[in-house]
Amino acid sequence: MRLSLFLVSMIFSVTAIAGGNVYRHSDDTLQKLYSELHYLNQVGHEIHNSYDEKVANDPQQLRFCEGEYGYVGTRARATIGIANRIESPNKEEYIAAGWKAYQCIKCSGDISHCDAIPPALETIKAEYNALQSQ
Repeated sequence: MRLSLFLVSMIFSVTAIAGGNVYRHSDDTLQKLYSELHYLNQVGHEIHNSYDEKVANDPQQLRFCEGEYGYVGTRARATIGIANRIESPNKEEYIAAGWKAYQCIKCSGDISHCDAIPPALETIKAEYNALQSQ
């Protein structure tokens, strides 16, 4: 009985400690948001340079594109979450840029969505520099 009570209390305490860390996200920083958006912008341009013409000529190429770059969608959705958790006066702009990045990296998307990312990168860089100078 004591052993089972001990095990239950240990499991509960470990779960509670781990659960408390889930919402802290101390690694969600402006630097991380910047690097993720920068990466997604680069990959988006790579996708559209490689596949836009191919997909227009052969719709089957869309499957190949999604097979090659499908994993990036997970990263793009995570970037939206990072933007949502950052405390910033520009939070809404960062979230919108995350959604544009998500649309940018989609094989069926349009490259024009990628154009919204560089201004957000400049805003992040300016905010980061302002925080560093304080």
